[in-house]
Amino acid sequence: MKGFFKSESEESKHSDKNGSLLVEELIASSNGKYNPIRMFSSDQIIKATNNFDADHIVARDRFTWYKGTIEERKVLIKKWEGDNVFFPSPDNVYRDIAVLSMMSSHKNVLKLVGCCVEFYKPVVVCEYAEKGPLKLEDKDGGPLPWTARLTIAKEIANAVAYLHSAFPKVIINRDISPQNIFLDEYGTAKLSSFCLSISIPKGKSSVIDDKVVHGISTDPEYNGTGLVSEKFDVYSFGVTMLFLLGGEFGLVWLSAIIGQIGFPFPLVYAEEVTDQFMYLIDSSMWNGESEVSCVQVEAFFQLAMRCIRFWPGHDMLTMIDVAKEIKGIEDLSKTSIHSQHQPVSELPKPLIKYTKTVSRKGKGILNEN
Repeated sequence: MKGFFKSESEESKHSDKNGSLLVEELIASSNGKYNPIRMFSSDQIIKATNNFDADHIVARDRFTWYKGTIEERKVLIKKWEGDNVFFPSPDNVYRDIAVLSMMSSHKNVLKLVGCCVEFYKPVVVCEYAEKGPLKLEDKDGGPLPWTARLTIAKEIANAVAYLHSAFPKVIINRDISPQNIFLDEYGTAKLSSFCLSISIPKGKSSVIDDKVVHGISTDPEYNGTGLVSEKFDVYSFGVTMLFLLGGEFGLVWLSAIIGQIGFPFPLVYAEEVTDQFMYLIDSSMWNGESEVSCVQVEAFFQLAMRCIRFWPGHDMLTMIDVAKEIKGIEDLSKTSIHSQHQPVSELPKPLIKYTKTVSRKGKGILNEN
């Protein structure tokens, strides 16, 4: 143990237990091949956060994120808040650290700097993300531009696709949601949470596990079955796509639709719910009128609906499929230079159903032909 950690306080009563559990998780997650994790002392963490002062908090959910400075480097410090007596947390802090260490080379993952094992549960130290958790407003309070939202979706899709494909076992994140996406000073998206992740055994396409907190980003098909496969993350990512289009209203809308018509979704409601959602989109997220932006938004929405499996009969998407399609949607802006007078039906697609026009009144961007 002492040889593994770069620093370790023998005075901490939690250090031995947390250190052993962390090493076990590192071995299990990486098939025994892992890099040493930088260890910080509790004194360093307390000093960096001014003893976890509320003024240092940048985000709070199941975990609390603090801004701080360690050795003249700005960092984010992630602190686990503890179990509820009646609802034990499924969060695996050790797995969060282990998978973060495996994924930190990816530019769209919040890079692990190190951790501290001297608290009740390990405290995680990550790179600093200047803009904090994902918000749909810019620094001046205006709407985050459509191009930025599309880029964020592309970057997170790439990170999740990498998680699914880059390691000997497929790893499912199970925690993809807007609050787990951070933005650095350049607006680059960073996926931040892996504490609910689970590996699928080799040769299998799914695994049984029933320890996930249920919420709007949780695949409804998982409820009651505990069956986890790649489509769990595809669904959660689709929900995040709806958030990028409609904000919190998009999530409320989806929750209401599931409550009204159930899951899986019957095809008979497809056109009706599409029309409903389009009125949640604020067309002020792009500057000026752009037919190509409308085409992109429509294709993006249709892809989100396929991710949440709203369209019965369509092929099941993988995250690699989703990442490729988002890149194709982004590329529509490049082809627009050569197709400004081209009919919408002849533009690259998928699933273009409407003639696209931009409303001058803010809400609603599509008029049915």
